[in-house]
Amino acid sequence: MSKIVVALNAYVLPDDHKIFKCSPGKTYRFYQEVKRTSTVFLDIRGLNDLHSDPREWSDKEVLEIIADDRWNRELQSRARGNKEVGTEGVGRTDRTILGFLKALLGEAKKGDLIVVPVEGYNKDVLVGELLDHPWDVKSIEAQDGDYTGLYVGRRVKWMAGIPKRFLSGDLITALHTQTAFFQLGVSLHEEIYRLAYKNFVYRNNYIAEFFTSKQHFTSEDSAVLSAWLNGFEYLRYRISTGDVAGLPQSFVEMGLEKLPDNIAADLSININSPGAFVLKSSGAFAMSLMAMLALSGCDAQEVIDEGVEIELKTVGTADSTCSIEVAKEVENYAKTLSYKRLEKACELGLRAQEDAKVTAQARLK
Repeated sequence: MSKIVVALNAYVLPDDHKIFKCSPGKTYRFYQEVKRTSTVFLDIRGLNDLHSDPREWSDKEVLEIIADDRWNRELQSRARGNKEVGTEGVGRTDRTILGFLKALLGEAKKGDLIVVPVEGYNKDVLVGELLDHPWDVKSIEAQDGDYTGLYVGRRVKWMAGIPKRFLSGDLITALHTQTAFFQLGVSLHEEIYRLAYKNFVYRNNYIAEFFTSKQHFTSEDSAVLSAWLNGFEYLRYRISTGDVAGLPQSFVEMGLEKLPDNIAADLSININSPGAFVLKSSGAFAMSLMAMLALSGCDAQEVIDEGVEIELKTVGTADSTCSIEVAKEVENYAKTLSYKRLEKACELGLRAQEDAKVTAQARLK
């Protein structure tokens, strides 16, 4: 008997996953080119004159190109009447830029995220996922004033774009840092992951979003969804204590049961009609509810008898066994509830979908 397959539009991230900020040049001059070409690069002219494989580049020859580029721009600036700010030859600034370049081209891994800031607060900050392995580079042509030339960078897939005004103050502060390329701190990861992936697993934290498209979200809608969520929260709690023999006979009763706040999953609510619920749990609970919502339209007995298979997306070297953990959790819930309680849970789930217009990025295959 084949299992019921539920595909979740959710991403499993490796524990060593990194996020970098990459500036699109001073005054954000290359922002449009970066966005159009889906390529992130540093404002260094002349790199395309080197060997086509950057693994063959020596630090010495790259430093010379960086220093020559800086000095040529310095001379042009002086010719326009600006004051002297640099000297000829390789200096500390050039070595710093070399470090940025090596981090972008050779250290950032396939699957890592790149955040590209933008001028002003109404344009989109871009979040892209690196498509290729380190040192697999792309050359693109870009214009900077009277200069048009080739720049060397990395390909990305744009995962999100959001006006800067909607970002947290901490993330905006980090993006305003003058440094051209650097790794963003772990404390900012969750905010960026929510923008890029919405549903994801990172270091055993499972985050799932449930959306409502209903223009007028009523108290009845809230009660139905709350009962469905709390019913499964209560079920998870009783399973964790090993005490499932005395479960209430009705799933609706379970939805009204009290449970300790310190063991409940973290729930963030933003109901602006339309809006979203964000559920965060240590362990597979949050993502198992995405699957349970998709399974609401199935026959309860079939879910119990056939079991489920969960499909998740992996980023980079992420552990693919998370899908097995989610499947085990879902099957445990179904069997523990047994037919009548699971049937009622499915009815509540369908009611949340049909009346309250609640959805999750999960589908049956």
